[in-house]
Amino acid sequence: MSTAAVGFCIVGMGMGLARGRELLKTAGAKLVSVVDIDAERANKAASELGCKAHTSTREAFKDPSVDFVLVMTPSGLHAPIAIEALEAGKHVISTKPMEVSLEKCDAMIAAAKKAGKMLGVDFQERYTPATQQIKYAIDNGLLGKPILAEARLKWFRSQEYYDKGGWRGTWKMDGGGSLANQSVHLIDLLTWIMGRPSRVIGRTYTLNHRIETEDLGMAMLEYPNGAVGSILGTTTVPKGDWWGLEIHGSKGAVVAFLGKEYQWRFLDGLDDRKEKLKTLFPHRNIFEDAVSALRNGTPLACPAGEGRRSVELLTTIYASSRDGGKAITLNA
Repeated sequence: MSTAAVGFCIVGMGMGLARGRELLKTAGAKLVSVVDIDAERANKAASELGCKAHTSTREAFKDPSVDFVLVMTPSGLHAPIAIEALEAGKHVISTKPMEVSLEKCDAMIAAAKKAGKMLGVDFQERYTPATQQIKYAIDNGLLGKPILAEARLKWFRSQEYYDKGGWRGTWKMDGGGSLANQSVHLIDLLTWIMGRPSRVIGRTYTLNHRIETEDLGMAMLEYPNGAVGSILGTTTVPKGDWWGLEIHGSKGAVVAFLGKEYQWRFLDGLDDRKEKLKTLFPHRNIFEDAVSALRNGTPLACPAGEGRRSVELLTTIYASSRDGGKAITLNA
């Protein structure tokens, strides 16, 4: 087992700057370089983070000290950058969502398989211990038979937010609106905890912004085990900052306000089940995860196949909405 620092290159210094700051706090990780097409922004970030600056991914990916590439660009650019990095012999982590279409996700997966490299998606809520406990509870029957799963996000985004950069709220680069960008963390948690739905009904609306995509989306889900689910995601709520999950079973339930203490409820006589909850892995961010994967061979928290699932659900919701809310059955 190697103890050498795992080298990272971060592409995209808009969203990627904060990730770079987080990386510097991670034991066993080293930031080798950053890339941005804006030279001034790349140099400024590199100066702060103490690493090399590049405006060309080709040059950055030639560096043999780079083990992982973290892609933090607009969603519609994830595939070409990820594929280039994989072909250069690097492992890759993409920010959420994995891409804007299943075809692009599949191209990334094929490139990773051909290169024999790891490909994952950075869904940060998977690293929350309390969220891991929900999955453990469902997988081990602590809540009984799954009955209902709800995901709700009520946030606010201004028109200026969508106008800045010119890519947010577009199909080509954002892949959608309030569901694809903001709510995708919850959608990932639903697919992780509850599994793949068998039937989906979706409706989307653009009610308060001048954008191509939705600022309010809703979906009803049916699961193979008989459970049902719902999704609500909007960026129209003034001063909105609420997001979370509710998972109900025949023996218990959990209300998960993300960022706050979760509320567990069990039938009388079953309260000791809360003491049986367990976390699934010790990693607390994508960098700890990647370091462990390379050093110890542990699986990534969200490998590419699971990252694809949230894109599949998103595209199904949008397809249903375009067809007037017609139910779509997902093949097994």
